[in-house]
Amino acid sequence: MPAPDARPAAHAAARHSSAKTAARRGSVNGAAISLVLIGAALVLLSFEVLDWYAAPQSTADTAGAVTFSALRASTRQLGGAGVALAYFDWLSWAALIGVIVAGTWAALPTRAADPLRVLGFALGTVGAVATYYALLQHFDATGSTHSVLYNSTWGMWAAIIGYATAAIGAVRGPRSAP
Repeated sequence: MPAPDARPAAHAAARHSSAKTAARRGSVNGAAISLVLIGAALVLLSFEVLDWYAAPQSTADTAGAVTFSALRASTRQLGGAGVALAYFDWLSWAALIGVIVAGTWAALPTRAADPLRVLGFALGTVGAVATYYALLQHFDATGSTHSVLYNSTWGMWAAIIGYATAAIGAVRGPRSAP
């Protein structure tokens, strides 16, 4: 008795795989859009509502809670904090808007999905890294001997995690349509 032909099973598996890929290419990725928007909401919350640092009142620094706006005002008064000044003035907002636009469009089944996935991931990563680096530069300009993480609160973490979440959402979009 001749051996059964394995080709029909292989062809069926290939058809199933290509159908799955085609379905992924042809639909909007709601999970990716959700991640982008959740990340963006965290970043926006950190900019407008949450405190970034909480200095204990018993120390010489009586600033108490430090917000994004307070850091922006402080950075403007400092010399030599170029990246921090750019971040608190416009770069943070540009990265946020860019990751929202690129990440959302990357989740749509278009020919531009692949480049938009890369762009959205890059913008989210730049936002997260720039947040840390701007704070590091701000701390250096003030002469602080503490780490950027010293006395950090939800605001700083929400910005970094939000940008990272949006970046992950952007990269999860569907592949480009053929």
